Amino acid sequence: MTRYQSLLENYARLMGIAPAAELLANQEVQIGDLTVGFTVEGDENSGSMLFFTSVGKPASHLPRERLLQLMLEANALWVGTGGCTLGLQAHTGAVLVCARAPLALCDAPALAVMIDAFADVALLWREIVQGRHAVEMPALAAA
Repeated sequence: MTRYQSLLENYARLMGIAPAAELLANQEVQIGDLTVGFTVEGDENSGSMLFFTSVGKPASHLPRERLLQLMLEANALWVGTGGCTLGLQAHTGAVLVCARAPLALCDAPALAVMIDAFADVALLWREIVQGRHAVEMPALAAA
């Protein structure tokens, strides 16, 4: 069993996800109404664990250029991202939130904390993307 598989299995046990084999097979978990997916990048013993979710397509009433600029500034300045990266899914236009953690530094309790923080960031950005939470940034105010 790789470090990545062991981490998912231990996380499933910690969080009461039964059977743990289901998390290993699906590589995703429900956090509230968010589906958070997992994958590994690089070596499964010493690479990085990635987690990601879609927060949906931008609301039609939001100015697209302003939202994209806000996302770029948030990525560059780590404002409201908690170290996560925001992006657009190529074929759907949905906004994605992604994060990574080195496998060598992860255990199940640490992963649980990271995923909770990740979900908080994703929920904030879902509110922004869907136009239910307004954000003012200097560059947006001047646009």
